[in-house]
Amino acid sequence: MTLALAQFGSGTDKGKNLDAIRSFAQQAAKSCASMLFLPEYSMYYAKTNRRSLNMQAAEPLDGTFVSALGRMARRYGLWLAAGMYEQTDGLPYNTVVVLDDTGMLRGCHRKNKLYDAFGYRESDECRAGSTPFSPIPTPAGILGLITCFELRFPALAAAQRAAGAELLYVPAGWAAGPNKILHWRTLLCARAIENSMIVLGADQYAPGCFIGQSAAFAPDGTLLGALGGDDALLTITI
Repeated sequence: MTLALAQFGSGTDKGKNLDAIRSFAQQAAKSCASMLFLPEYSMYYAKTNRRSLNMQAAEPLDGTFVSALGRMARRYGLWLAAGMYEQTDGLPYNTVVVLDDTGMLRGCHRKNKLYDAFGYRESDECRAGSTPFSPIPTPAGILGLITCFELRFPALAAAQRAAGAELLYVPAGWAAGPNKILHWRTLLCARAIENSMIVLGADQYAPGCFIGQSAAFAPDGTLLGALGGDDALLTITI
């Protein structure tokens, strides 16, 4: 089975972000992929004034962004998974949605562990979710999901495995900095080995902001495929 991981840097123009996702979906379909995994913040990312802009940009789960993903899923015959800001009555959730190839929303994960670390406070701009993702059956097996900073908490990945996950999807906007590439790749590989499951890391890429370096690891730690620092699509066979 072929799976695809997309790596790109989203911005504040939702239309351009959807155009990028559509291009990746076309490429994934041509590669006969059954699922396309996209990064955290795929819908929208603002570099400044994030608290107010995130609240303005946030959408409900039946809003324009998810509806557009649904149309792409149907058109290209793909399962799609991508990050967005979910609208609430205050700060938005940092949410990842998973849609099947008919465009139906099959699951979502509201990031529980916000990135309050390394001098940053994501909790100033997002609301934390309160429950873990419930793994769902997909063409590639039972899918588990944790988001970005949650990769640093081994128990969260282990809980997905205990709930039946056979592969783990980790959408991210992994911040650039000293040894951050080492951290990202090492932790993806460790979670694969610890839990005997495939781990898929789909990261944002923006120079000086997010590192890219999306990668997939087999249950024994074998690197199945990896990208560097650019906008690209990675296809792997499992």
